[in-house]
Amino acid sequence: MAKANGQGGRPTSAEQGAATRAAILEAAGALIAELGWGRVTMRAIAAKAGVPHGVISYHFQGKDDVLRQAAVTATLQALAEPLEALRTAGSVQEMFEGTLAWFTEGGLEDPAMGLLLETLRQSSRDPALREPIAAEVRNFRAALAELVERSQRAGDVTANASASGTATVVAALLDGLLLHLVLDPELDLTDAAEAVRTLLRGG
Repeated sequence: MAKANGQGGRPTSAEQGAATRAAILEAAGALIAELGWGRVTMRAIAAKAGVPHGVISYHFQGKDDVLRQAAVTATLQALAEPLEALRTAGSVQEMFEGTLAWFTEGGLEDPAMGLLLETLRQSSRDPALREPIAAEVRNFRAALAELVERSQRAGDVTANASASGTATVVAALLDGLLLHLVLDPELDLTDAAEAVRTLLRGG
């Protein structure tokens, strides 16, 4: 629902427009996750958002535009929490264990995962979609590199490799485990997790 203006009256036209845009983007994101990128239609978005079909064309420049904006908005929101957790983690081990816990406690069942996977697939063909997400991934790797440096100084992580290189490898390991869990939900991560811990310790 649109927020009332500062005078306590009815929402302004700008507030109503922002609320409508947000509803359209939320609906589009949910449909991408549910149906897949190529099966989403403008009519389906309008129906799910509860707006007339023509309203979408007023706010966006066609289906590609609304899908792209919806995917970027939702993906950046989904990445914001792990990025904040990374920045406040005490060590790489803490971050790694927290991620494993998220995997094993049902994180992959989050509807945002379906949208993320669809967005990653589509971004390989769409530079305008890929770049804002790539920028946030770079921010994640940079924050992880800073955490690696702190962990190296504390002796929790081997200092035999550069922090940036280690950060990239750790991020890739987590992404790889995520991929394997998506394809094989019954995978037991116990041995893989211990192998990663050993690698981080320089074993």
